[in-house]
This record gives sequence, C-alpha cells and structure tokens, in this order.
Amino acid sequence: MKLLYTTNRKDSDPSYGLKETLLILKDVGFREVVYLQTTPGDERLKDLSGTGITYGILVEETLSLQRILNTASKESVSLVIADFDRAIQKPSRSFLIRGLIRKTSVPVLVLNNIPAQGDSLFEHIIFPTDWSPASEKALAYLLGFSAIIKRLDIVNVINGKLTVRDIRELKEKLIRTRKTCLSEKIDAESHVYAGSIPEETIKASEDYKATLIILGISSKKPFYKRIFRKNLSFRIAMAAAVPVLIVP
Repeated sequence: MKLLYTTNRKDSDPSYGLKETLLILKDVGFREVVYLQTTPGDERLKDLSGTGITYGILVEETLSLQRILNTASKESVSLVIADFDRAIQKPSRSFLIRGLIRKTSVPVLVLNNIPAQGDSLFEHIIFPTDWSPASEKALAYLLGFSAIIKRLDIVNVINGKLTVRDIRELKEKLIRTRKTCLSEKIDAESHVYAGSIPEETIKASEDYKATLIILGISSKKPFYKRIFRKNLSFRIAMAAAVPVLIVP
C-alpha cells in the first residue's frame, strides 16, 4: 500500500519521527511513500535506505488543499498523513485540516504532539464510538492495525439521561466491541463518559495517556448530519495533544 505524507514544515524534522512512523506502518503493509513538501531535498527521507520502504518526493512552494487532494487521488494512496506547521498562516493549518476531513475519501492522520519518549504511534489508542455505521467502519479499519496496537480504550460519550433499557443496551454494546477487539489479540477496555463528544474524547486521551485517537465520520448521512460529524472530528483533531486518525 501507498501513503501520502504532506508537510509545509521548513525545519529538518517533522513533529513526529518520520522514520519511526513509516517503519511502524510498514508492518501493516504501507511500503511506499509519496512525500509532498515545501522544502527541496530529501534530508528527512535519506535514512530510509535498506528499510524496504520506497519513496518519491514532490516539492511545492506553497501547499494548497487542492494540490494535496489531487496528489492523493493521482497516486491512489490509502492514507494521508498531515503534518502542518501551526506558525504558517497561508494557507493555515486549520484550513488544510478542515478541508482534508471534509473532502478526502481516504483516512487522514493528523500529527499533533510527539507521543511520550519510548512510545510508538500505536502504543495506546482511544477509540470513541456511538456504534453508527461510521464508527463501525472505523473499528474495522482499526482492527487492520491489530498487529501493532498494544492497548485500546473504547469510549462512548453519552448526552442526556438514559433509561434502564438504554443502560443495558449500552453495556451490551461495550461488551460486544471489547470482545471483538480481544478476539484480535488487542488489549482492550471500555469506558463511559458524559458531556461534549470532542471535550470528553480529549479528556479520555489525557486520562489514559493515549498516543493516538481513531474515529470515524460518515459520508452517507444527510448533508447537515455529515457536516456536524465532520466538525466534531475537526474539533478533536485541532484540540487533541496527540495524533488523530480520521476514517471517512
């Protein structure tokens, strides 16, 4: 499989160790990288020799959302990694991330802060779910990484009062999802939070010292519902202190 790693960083190092990230993803089939950058040269990638990862470099003076989308489509990538500098104003990091979430047809990994020293990207995942088709699709995608996931916390955020029946159904769904993950040899636990989905998802990532958040968004619901869910994903991606992987 092939991924697109896109960045407008001018410094020599991305926000998360590029080589380490690519080596982790290689273990689940990503062996080809297209690197779309604003800095000439291959300083970030030259140490990939001998790793079995092949790469190509495309250079743009300024990254545009359309250029990223066109490259992802032309190269038939299966994942976009977005590593944008917060200090660059035009186009802004928020504009690029919002556009990718709304328009890409493949998962987008938004890099935020570096996980704790010694932890890998897939060391400890937070998976927020409401058991919608979008969440179930994200779960299926997540299970494809089972070989490199060390720990998973399944989180459901409730809003409003629940009846006894609601509580029983919620418990059954959490048990079922946890069993699915355990069957794939993923060390999984489940938790219930209450309140705002973005705020509580981020709180869970802090409570359990996560290294990554994975969530799904729907592309088949009515327009206003799609925009709502994508806005939630955008808010989580922008506010989280860890990388966020968004599955369309």
